[in-house]
Amino acid sequence: MGQQINQYTIDRTTFGDDDYYDIDYWDGATYQTAKIKGSVIKSAMGSGGLYSQTIQSATINTTGEQTLIGSGVGSLLVNRDVFQIGDSFHGKIGGKINATGGGGRSEITINVKAGSTILASTGVFDLDTATNGGWELELDFTIATIGASGTICTNGNFCYNKDANREVFGHIFQDVQPIDTTIPNTLDITAEWNVLNSGDDIYSANFVLYKVY
Repeated sequence: MGQQINQYTIDRTTFGDDDYYDIDYWDGATYQTAKIKGSVIKSAMGSGGLYSQTIQSATINTTGEQTLIGSGVGSLLVNRDVFQIGDSFHGKIGGKINATGGGGRSEITINVKAGSTILASTGVFDLDTATNGGWELELDFTIATIGASGTICTNGNFCYNKDANREVFGHIFQDVQPIDTTIPNTLDITAEWNVLNSGDDIYSANFVLYKVY
């Protein structure tokens, strides 16, 4: 069913997922034009959802920074000049983790990135022993300012089940970082083992990103 916008009915099926469309908007002073991917338009017209992971990510069990996001539907790309002040997003990703060293001998870093820019990070994180434990990272983003010297505020909450008494252990982090909204920005969430033992691994089974304001 189409969505009623300014007395015109727009059918989501008329947008090609991989095609780009010119979207006109008022920036408070003049009309501007931005190109938006069809899959993003369709997702936004539906439930506000931007991305939904449908395929488990690769298992990260080697050194080096690697993505935790698996394939899915929608898009993690926000094109140039699309962000507006106050735009806010919520994301939740989770899966399974094994940490064999325990007590600081298995160490990991989780980064939230736009392209190569780190928006927020857990820093080096000491893990207690976890055997096939569940983990989850919950994120909130808000665009504070826009332009080539824009800023974005990110809050994150990483937690996992460790073996001892099945306790939930975690780390809350927050950061404000520059973001250039005049260029395309693609969200990524990565993991990097800083101290890796045989049997240490992590993967995600689910990730959902949506716009909340």
